[in-house]
Amino acid sequence: MSGGNFSALSGLTSRVAEKLREASGLYVLVTHYDADGLASASIIARLLMKLDRDFVIRVVDQLDELSLQSLPRGDFYVFTDLGSSSIESIAKMGFTPAIVLDHHEPLRGQVKVEDTWEVNPHLVGINGGREISASGLAYLVAKHLNLVDHDMAYLAVTGAVGDRQDSAPNGLVGPNKLIVEEAMSKGWISSSSGLRLYGVPRYPLVKSLMYTVDPLLPSLTYDEAACQRFLEVTGIPAKKADGSPMTYGDLRPEEKSRLATALIKHLLAKGINPQAVDSLFGFTYEFLFEAESSPLRYAHEYAQLLNACGRLKRHGVGLAIGLGDRERALSQAEAISLEYRRRLAQYLSLIRNDPSYIRLLNNIQVLKLSGLVDDRVLGAVSSIVLSSYMCDVSRPLVSLTTSSHGRIKVSVRVHESLSRRGVDIGPLVKEAAEKVGGSGGGHAVAAGAIIPEEGCDVFLKLLDKTMGLRLARGG
Repeated sequence: MSGGNFSALSGLTSRVAEKLREASGLYVLVTHYDADGLASASIIARLLMKLDRDFVIRVVDQLDELSLQSLPRGDFYVFTDLGSSSIESIAKMGFTPAIVLDHHEPLRGQVKVEDTWEVNPHLVGINGGREISASGLAYLVAKHLNLVDHDMAYLAVTGAVGDRQDSAPNGLVGPNKLIVEEAMSKGWISSSSGLRLYGVPRYPLVKSLMYTVDPLLPSLTYDEAACQRFLEVTGIPAKKADGSPMTYGDLRPEEKSRLATALIKHLLAKGINPQAVDSLFGFTYEFLFEAESSPLRYAHEYAQLLNACGRLKRHGVGLAIGLGDRERALSQAEAISLEYRRRLAQYLSLIRNDPSYIRLLNNIQVLKLSGLVDDRVLGAVSSIVLSSYMCDVSRPLVSLTTSSHGRIKVSVRVHESLSRRGVDIGPLVKEAAEKVGGSGGGHAVAAGAIIPEEGCDVFLKLLDKTMGLRLARGG
């Protein structure tokens, strides 16, 4: 990312910030259900509250004709974490004036639509898949109006982490990094690198091991007795001298090193790919104005809570947290998160123990989960299966499950090694989906679609063929 690119992005966000401030009446916020969608909508909602505006929020699976028809009417519309591929439809159906804050690749040049203003990093040469999410865009809008606060900074980082934009060796990059650095200079955030188990460092060690699903810890995830035995064999006490549970934060440096080494050996012995083992380590972003005992103290856990709420269709709870509820909603979210992780562990164990779930075609692999996995959880399962090397990472993973109205939900994930060869899966998924009467799109390494059930086989054949052609010409 060049300084010029960021200046261009700032120009886009400043323009829509002014449009947002100048508008009046009822604002309708429309967003996606994942962590970035809920976080970005929360930032805009907080901003509207500071501007003393009335608003409603609607959370959708994707922006297609059905979801647009279900939206309430208002005087001004804000679309976050979606909309770039639907600008013409938004205008055609009368949802204007509107602003769109989306980081998914638009799959075309900027479209000029009357009374519609778009901010998309791809339009100014910034990679929206790696460098900034919708939450970061929302933060920049608030910053232009001089209305940012630490809560908005936390949501911006949480949205990026929820979209796995912290997977680079040095954590968040590009505009995301600039947001973190600004927050650090104000004493809002600190960062460090190390082991990234669930709930580290505040959870009891046994629970941290037990609830870690990304990557899956074979023979440990959701087996409390096995986790206790693992700590015993490693020579790390599960309890402190006073009988209270031992946490990662309680460990001495040599104990932390011993635990990390033992986990690496355990995963390798279970046949986990060494590159998947690396995902246990990375940057941690700590939110210093959240209570030390809170699950919102760390970006990964905050993102996991929002993700769980959205994917289990409890997005109202996630939005309440984003808007500041630290009591009832937070308690509910913790219970939702545990249920979500339990389901993930169950699905992943089934897939790991039964190779027949994955079918190889010529250039892609297909993971059929119809009747097993809910459509909102499909993307998370697909991401973890690929990142945990539970499949062949040399070809795209195409996951399928049943959705509503006789349709199939498609989630496609591509390993970074393919992306480095020039493979951009978003346009391929969009093209194949539209040819069978569906819709889709996404990033270079992650895409999704909704297609008619009767068009599923044709969709797979088309995607397999176009992927082969793309690989044949070197990406």
